[in-house]
Amino acid sequence: MSNQVLDILKLSLLALLYLFFARVLWAVWSEVKTPQGRPVAPTQSPQPASLPVAAAPPDAANKRNKPAKGRGGRAARLVILEPKHRRGVTIALGDEITLGRDENCTISIQDDTYVSTLHLRIYSYDGQPMIEDLGSTNGTFHNGTRMHGTKLLQPGDRIQVGTTVIEAQ
Repeated sequence: MSNQVLDILKLSLLALLYLFFARVLWAVWSEVKTPQGRPVAPTQSPQPASLPVAAAPPDAANKRNKPAKGRGGRAARLVILEPKHRRGVTIALGDEITLGRDENCTISIQDDTYVSTLHLRIYSYDGQPMIEDLGSTNGTFHNGTRMHGTKLLQPGDRIQVGTTVIEAQ
């Protein structure tokens, strides 16, 4: 091969390398930046009176008010892990729990635009908690995989709705 062809191949490889790094930086930046119109440190939305929630981060006084962890392979409560301002909020699993932006939902998340008005429900089927996506636009993720239909909820499973991450215990 001639020197001109080798120089063109070197420059092409260098250009592709720069494009690759630019794409990586763009992806990281889009994940880190806060979308416009969304508060940087949103306050916790008021919870409906029917919500069985222990106060935010657990301490010695709150431990006795928390719903018990599940036993025998069954989840008995949900704990919010993300975002930071809701971390530690605990919800006891009952007959049916709904999650969405609507203020009538059991878990109301009004400050997240990626959450649908009525996003998902968790209900009891033969004593086992089941999770069902209610046709949300942005989807519900169960252990990192987008959900379709209904799934059994086991202790340790993680549910992600918008920027909210919930763990079953």
